[in-house]
Amino acid sequence: MHVLRVGRYRILEHLGRGASADVYLAEDTTLHRKVALKLLRERDADPLQIVRFEREAISASMLNHPNVVTVFDVGSEDGVRFIATEYVEGETLRQRMDRAPIAPAEAIDVALGVVAALVAAHEAWLVHRDVKPENIMLRRDHGIKVLDFGVATLVGGGDATDPLRRPGALVGTLHYLSPEQVRGEPIIDTRSDIYSLGVVLYEMLARHAPFEGETPIDVLAAIVESAPRPMPPHVPAALREIVEKAMRKSIYERWQTASELCDRLFDVRLEETIRARTARIA
Repeated sequence: MHVLRVGRYRILEHLGRGASADVYLAEDTTLHRKVALKLLRERDADPLQIVRFEREAISASMLNHPNVVTVFDVGSEDGVRFIATEYVEGETLRQRMDRAPIAPAEAIDVALGVVAALVAAHEAWLVHRDVKPENIMLRRDHGIKVLDFGVATLVGGGDATDPLRRPGALVGTLHYLSPEQVRGEPIIDTRSDIYSLGVVLYEMLARHAPFEGETPIDVLAAIVESAPRPMPPHVPAALREIVEKAMRKSIYERWQTASELCDRLFDVRLEETIRARTARIA
């Protein structure tokens, strides 16, 4: 897409490309600030992707939280649909994971930032449904931002007029789908996000996915039926317990709220801090 300007936004640099949209670093020439500008490629977009694009702006704009990316503007200019959000300088969690191992303390800090965003989303009755490393930004000042509410839905479901809430619709990313998403259950609630965050935390600590398979169908079957692969012995027992509870097959055996999970993560982070200080003194 050869676009130098969209409305008041001047394109500066191409940042990334998705299935149906491109993301650019742009300048808001009215407010004189940098923004991340997502432009939908209409020729590559099917109706479902257009719904996702519009849903992303609406869902994120419902939230006002430091750990959720801020939507500045949304609209269409000369037939080009766009979303302008704050520009987050840093790297995705996926990039960080690929770069070097993540210590338990850092993994907890990342999880705390994500779970804080989920607390805000869940209080607004929003289920993100696609919590994964690619949708988590690590800012250079160590802040955390959760991105892409394109498949978010209100708690509840079964609205046949909404393709992203239709019973049986498999929405999300393969390795981070909860068992109830895989089973196509008609009502997906906030505990599905807790499961997905458990997978992210597992992957940060273990450096591999909890479920593997030769085909996507094998992975889906493992999510529903199999126990996760064992975690490395260096992972503290208390942190291992948090992950295991977040990833329980039954929603009733998981952490029941993001706030509950947040409190336990804080406790374990404090325990790890005390342990590290004690070790230095000794």
